[in-house]
Amino acid sequence: MNSTHDLRLVALSIAIAVLASYTALDLAARVTAAKAGARLAWLIGGAIVMGIGIWSMHFVAMLAFSLAMPMSYDMLTVLVSMLPAILASGGALFLASRPILSVWQLLIGGILMGIGIASMHYIGMLAMRMEAITRYDPLLFVLSCAIAIGASIVALWIAFQLRMQTGKTLWWPKIGSALVMGSAIAGMHYTGMAAARFTPTNPRVISATGGTNYSLTWLAVSIGISTFVILGFALLTSLVDRRLTAQTKILEQQEAEAKRSQLFIEITLQIRRSLNLDDVMNTTVHEVRQALKADRVVIYRFNPDWTGNIIAESVAAGWMKTLGKTVNDPFRENYIEMYKNGRVRATNNVYKAGFTECHREILEDFQIKANLVAPIINNSQLVSLLCVHQCSQPRYWQKHEIDLFKQLAIQVGIALEQASLLHELEQTQKVLRLRDRAIAAASSAIFITDSRHPENPIIFCNAAFEKITGYSLEEALGRDYKFLQGIDTDLATVQQLNHAIRDASECQVVLKSYRKDGSSFWGELTISPVRDAFGKVINFIGVLAEITSRKQGEEELKRSKEHLQSQLLKLVTDVQKASQGDLTVRSEIINGEIGVLADVVNSIIENLQQIVIQVKKAARQVNVSVSNNSDVIQQLAKNAFLRTEEISYALEEVDKMNLWIQSVVDTARQAEVAAGTASNKAEIAKVAVDYTVESIWNLQQTVTEIVNKVRHLSESAQNISPVASSIKQIALQTNLLATDAGVETAWMGHEGRSFALLVEQISQLAIQSVKATEEIQHILKTVELETSEVVKTIELGTTEVVERANFVQNTKLSLEHIIDTSHQINRLVQSISKATGSQAKTSQAIASLMQQIADTSKHTLNSSSIVSSSLQQTVELTVQLQEFVSAFKTEE
Repeated sequence: MNSTHDLRLVALSIAIAVLASYTALDLAARVTAAKAGARLAWLIGGAIVMGIGIWSMHFVAMLAFSLAMPMSYDMLTVLVSMLPAILASGGALFLASRPILSVWQLLIGGILMGIGIASMHYIGMLAMRMEAITRYDPLLFVLSCAIAIGASIVALWIAFQLRMQTGKTLWWPKIGSALVMGSAIAGMHYTGMAAARFTPTNPRVISATGGTNYSLTWLAVSIGISTFVILGFALLTSLVDRRLTAQTKILEQQEAEAKRSQLFIEITLQIRRSLNLDDVMNTTVHEVRQALKADRVVIYRFNPDWTGNIIAESVAAGWMKTLGKTVNDPFRENYIEMYKNGRVRATNNVYKAGFTECHREILEDFQIKANLVAPIINNSQLVSLLCVHQCSQPRYWQKHEIDLFKQLAIQVGIALEQASLLHELEQTQKVLRLRDRAIAAASSAIFITDSRHPENPIIFCNAAFEKITGYSLEEALGRDYKFLQGIDTDLATVQQLNHAIRDASECQVVLKSYRKDGSSFWGELTISPVRDAFGKVINFIGVLAEITSRKQGEEELKRSKEHLQSQLLKLVTDVQKASQGDLTVRSEIINGEIGVLADVVNSIIENLQQIVIQVKKAARQVNVSVSNNSDVIQQLAKNAFLRTEEISYALEEVDKMNLWIQSVVDTARQAEVAAGTASNKAEIAKVAVDYTVESIWNLQQTVTEIVNKVRHLSESAQNISPVASSIKQIALQTNLLATDAGVETAWMGHEGRSFALLVEQISQLAIQSVKATEEIQHILKTVELETSEVVKTIELGTTEVVERANFVQNTKLSLEHIIDTSHQINRLVQSISKATGSQAKTSQAIASLMQQIADTSKHTLNSSSIVSSSLQQTVELTVQLQEFVSAFKTEE
């Protein structure tokens, strides 16, 4: 039966399908973004709206369909057909709003959704009331279901992909996706309508022209308008809710930011509450752990070699404590530069961060599953790391957590820097207080002047200054140090002091000054310049030590020295005649040190006088003794000279004999060396001959093997010859067969032409085989002749080798006899060498003994000469001594 469609209603149905698809995409985003309480409401409302839109499209499309007979619809069945569309839409929205949509979920959900839409369509078809039987084309029926399932899968995937996108850039993808989805849904419907076949049961009701049922048309328009209103209201509600949600999210973000700011301020105040280093670090780890709700927070301090240890910790119950542990991370150098630049390293899962096995084991030792690490900078230097450890499970660190952690690390660095500065300030104040106490307790006067003032006034002085000078601090302040000088102060010293101040150099002087009461005192003054950071002199420090007692001691010592010098001059005057030979003078003995010295000098002169008297007596006795014994001494010297000449002659003879024996020894040693060399060469020759004999026998064996192989080659060649003859016979027979086959193919005519070509090729191959066989036989004959000649030549060479081997063997025996004789000669030469060596040693011992006797004789002669000369000199000295001591006056 012929059917028609109202194109206006068809367009309306497609528009409804597109708008319903767009609404479904928008509602999928709203269901995904909604919170737990509102998600169910949006899911149910969206399923109803989306189901109504899909149902409305199908029903309007059905109303656009008309037959040449009256038609009506069962409204109850029409309404029932809406339920599959709503259920399918609810399932689609539920799947599209899930965080993860796997392939299996997509396929199963698409199939169920397609079945629901197809069910809606065919249930709607059951609502048609007419006098006709409805049948379906199986192919188109299956195609319509396939289109429904495919469209559902595509729609579900598109909805899942676009559910989280917001903003102006989303409109065009949504509209394009809605057009695709709407076209697919309409295609499914009209494919299903094309599958329907209507057979009238009452031909009388068939109208030849058919007609348009305007009541159904207006019904379709009414349903379309209502659907547009419902879908528009749903979109408007979604838009308002989206804006409200965006505003709420902005407010929540602002509130969260305000809370984070408040938390940051509170933590910063807690950290800054104390400037003690330990308190700052302990407060930091505690507050950061509470703020980030982590399992452990530590501060890791670097050593100079970039190793480090944990110096502060806050850890939740149930996790290991790491305080005080040393960590030697071999991978720290990979992150040092990053930390120096102030970057924070966030690790969500240590097992998926790409760490090496060694690095991961270090983290596992501390039960770390995720962590945050931020640098602590102090004085522009990386000194520590602030670390947050999540030990229970991996953790995805939010951006606001990372930002808060980074800001807290900066504040910790500032707090630690302030605490360090406070600690340094306290240490400096301790040093200054210690210095002040030292200055106050010093026994020397210390004062400071202001060199920036033209008069260089005193701006500080200690208690010792008042004690030494008598001037109080108030009286000394603002005055130049010159006010302590007086009329007796040395001007040169003052000038030296002024030059040092003008040149800004150190200076130490001793000058006389005056106290407040007018009394004088001596002081040792040391001044030193004090410079600022730019090297400019801003102060002078003066240290004044009173040395009056030392100065008085020096004056007393000077007077004592002058008195001693006068007494010593008188002593020298008294004993001056003793230097001229008068040993009868004596010095006057007075009290004091000089009197003791005069007594000692008198004793010395008296002892000298006694010595001179004894010397005079001894000189006279020596002159008498030497005069009596001078002849005997001269005769003794002459005899010693004669004995010396005789011993020298004997020594020359012994030296000649020793030289002759030494030459014999040298000759024997040369013979021994020559014999040894000959023996060694004979041994080397024997080894060479042995090697030659062995090589000859090896050569003989090798030649024998070559002969056997050549003979085997000749035999093999002879065996090949019959084979070559057989091949030649086969080739001749093949040639004959080819000739016969050629004659036969000539009788076959055109059909045997291809076979004739093959026969001709076989004939040529047989001829080539005969030629090759003849060449092989010729080569084999040549090989047999040449191998026979080679065998004969090798056998002749073998005979000569055997003869040469026998000759070498005889040479070897002769050489062994020579070696034995050389060994005997060598032993005889060694015996002669040992004997001559012994004689040489004996002769050398005799020569040495004679040399000792000659030396003794010469020594005796020299001694006699020396004694004679000494006696003569003694006589002369005695005469001189008598003349010398005669000048001393001894009152004899």
